[in-house]
Amino acid sequence: MTIEEGCTVGRRREPSGDDFDSFFRQEYRKLVGFLRWIGASQEEAEDSAQTAMLKALEKWTEIEHPRAWVRTAAERHFLRSAVRDLDAPTRAIRGGWGVSEELACPESPSRDEEQSVLALLGKLGYKQRQVMAYYIDGFCPTEIAALIGDNPATVRSNLRSARVNLDRILQENNAAVDGHGSKEER
Repeated sequence: MTIEEGCTVGRRREPSGDDFDSFFRQEYRKLVGFLRWIGASQEEAEDSAQTAMLKALEKWTEIEHPRAWVRTAAERHFLRSAVRDLDAPTRAIRGGWGVSEELACPESPSRDEEQSVLALLGKLGYKQRQVMAYYIDGFCPTEIAALIGDNPATVRSNLRSARVNLDRILQENNAAVDGHGSKEER
């Protein structure tokens, strides 16, 4: 099966108010996972997913492709929040109501494998990480292109480059561990 044969988002559905509950149950956790692949923390992903789902509920009968719509809305919310929050810790500390980074508790990792994949994806540039997140979430290059406003060939090129970069990073990590011990041991 080719990548394009697996496309499902382009299929139109007939919306009704009754099926939102089912859609929410089926897609919410997947949407949070999608946002994590893009680079959101668990809290940021949940916040953006909730916001997108609320907006989807408000417009439910107007949305033709809900899986794509909520991902686009959630990604936009996450990006707007990330930009807005860039200097929030500094403002909080200056205002006397925040805790400095030195005193903050580190985020506890969920599963080791998920954390490893998130760390690997974090080493990619945003465009490559973005298309990989959509691809991991089941969207084909044509659908991804439509969602992010890129040419399908550009999306395929970004996917290819992301795979090459991830493979290179994995090989470098394996070589460092196998050949010379871990970096901490050196």
